[in-house]
Amino acid sequence: MSTVAPAAPETLPQTIEQVIERLNGILDDSLRGAHRIGYFAALYERVTTNVRRALVAGNVFQDNPRMERLDVVFANRFLAAWDAHASGGTPTLSWQAAFALLDDPGPLVVQHLLVGMNAHINLDLGIAAATVARSPQALESLWPDFKTINDVLSRLVIVVEDELGQVSPRLKRIEDTRRGWRTGCSTSASTWRAILRGRWRRSWPARRQRAGMPSSPGATRRWRCWGARCIRCTASPATCRAGSTPRNPPTSAT
Repeated sequence: MSTVAPAAPETLPQTIEQVIERLNGILDDSLRGAHRIGYFAALYERVTTNVRRALVAGNVFQDNPRMERLDVVFANRFLAAWDAHASGGTPTLSWQAAFALLDDPGPLVVQHLLVGMNAHINLDLGIAAATVARSPQALESLWPDFKTINDVLSRLVIVVEDELGQVSPRLKRIEDTRRGWRTGCSTSASTWRAILRGRWRRSWPARRQRAGMPSSPGATRRWRCWGARCIRCTASPATCRAGSTPRNPPTSAT
């Protein structure tokens, strides 16, 4: 797998626009070279762009200049770690663990994202906050804007989940099942195990039979319930706990 060319340390961004430009550069190189660091770079670019929009709006944070400094210092922790790794240097141990998985085809996309988030949030974020707010009083005044970031990022959750589902079918099945729970559908622990082992598709006929549903896939597709987005209810649509009723139920299994 090819290596993304690093930037020299002196070229680390000084503004949020430069951060986004650097992230897009890593993302472009990742697309050209099929490098898995692009997963994290793509997510980070999306997050940073939303923070920039909040800064431009001017009415989201109490102190916009300080929040931009925090965003830049925070992002530079990742960029410096990536530059060190890509140039043969030694980043922090948490980033070493994340970068060590980049050449491993085994982890899912979301797992690559999680190990990157572990290094960046659990280590880098605290260091960045202490760098920007160097006294207890400054840290206390930063706290409201620090919490506001969570509100900004929470708007991305559903979008990111859907986009990950487009590139990771197994993750999409898990997410669809979780959303099915919100509508009152029930999915057993054995269903989760089947999903995680990639065996769900082979278990469809047996589950339809146990649920009293038609064994014909064509007939099953004519059923509708509030849990239609979940993989399948354990109850038939006629008795779904969400309270729905079947639409055009088949009269036979054929």
